[in-house]
Amino acid sequence: MIYANYAATSPALSPGVVKELCEYVGGTHLNAARNFEGLEAGAIALRARQAIGKLFNAADPLKVIFTSGATQSLNMVINGLIKPGDHVLATSVEHNATVRPLEALRKNGVIEIDWLPCEPDGSLDAETVRKAIRKNTRALVMSHASNVLGTILPVVECCRIVREYGILSILDTAQTAGVLPFTPGDYGERLADVITFTGHKGLGGLAGIGGFVISGEASREMRPWISGGTGSASHSLEMPEFMPDKFEPGTQNTIGILSLAVSVEEILRISIESIREHERALMVRFIAGLREIKKIKRYGTLDPDRSVALVSILVQGYDCGEAARYLFENHGIITRSGLHCSPLAHKTAGTYPDGTVRFSFGNGTTEAEIDAVLEALSKMEHAVS
Repeated sequence: MIYANYAATSPALSPGVVKELCEYVGGTHLNAARNFEGLEAGAIALRARQAIGKLFNAADPLKVIFTSGATQSLNMVINGLIKPGDHVLATSVEHNATVRPLEALRKNGVIEIDWLPCEPDGSLDAETVRKAIRKNTRALVMSHASNVLGTILPVVECCRIVREYGILSILDTAQTAGVLPFTPGDYGERLADVITFTGHKGLGGLAGIGGFVISGEASREMRPWISGGTGSASHSLEMPEFMPDKFEPGTQNTIGILSLAVSVEEILRISIESIREHERALMVRFIAGLREIKKIKRYGTLDPDRSVALVSILVQGYDCGEAARYLFENHGIITRSGLHCSPLAHKTAGTYPDGTVRFSFGNGTTEAEIDAVLEALSKMEHAVS
């Protein structure tokens, strides 16, 4: 079996993560959690906040907020920061996790939206952002990289532009957290006002955990979208104003948070730069091989320096669903076909409504697996000759 669907979810937890989770569920952590539940959960959460803060270059770990994932994070942030009468900018390659909450606000007459047009390969001219700014523009919401085309967007330039105008920046890192570096040398003290992330892709944690990192200014402006008990300031009928309690009501997913703590610590030890170089090398090999297969149409920049380890294709003579099924049934290759919850990106690429077959690789992918995928695609080409 060859797993080529890292953009959807990591195929397995690392042995280190599994070991700590098993200890938590069945060992000493369990007894401690039963007797000192709040203390134990708080210690685990702080450990994870510190690791994630280091990953995203966030000085204050209390500005790391946990949610169920990037979708909940984007809904909380969009609905908590954007107000009636606001104008919002977003790109034409956004995932539905961004598109649907924005469209719901637009449809209800709350906001106006401009979808910034990307090129068919997913690239975006940062100056497009400046030209679209209005007096009532409140926020720029954008993906760090497209989940359909793999293209890395110019987030540094775009966030700098909106900052000049006092406009909020909200960044979706579902495809880049744990894959691309967020270092002071690249982004300065702060890349975006809010950075949303999910745990089950490049960060290597469990499904059902994620969150966002928020700046102090944005945290003061943002309204809680979900309210409930926090175990603090219980005398008040309103959510507390201090962090992280302001945005973390209810019982937290402690085992999910623990999985993130361990996996992000491992990523920091390995180094993002090492992971990025491995995935870049995989892309160089895969793209070179694809160019030798004539009956395959490729989408995206096809530039390993401007893309995460993800390529969408169509195979002449096959519907994308048929192609994905052929690869799985005949070669044990797991891909993802269709619209990938991102119809705007497929409209941008010209692959709507049918979609594509998406190959996405990760730190666990080997060169031998890349070669096996290319061999399988070559056999598909000959099958329709």
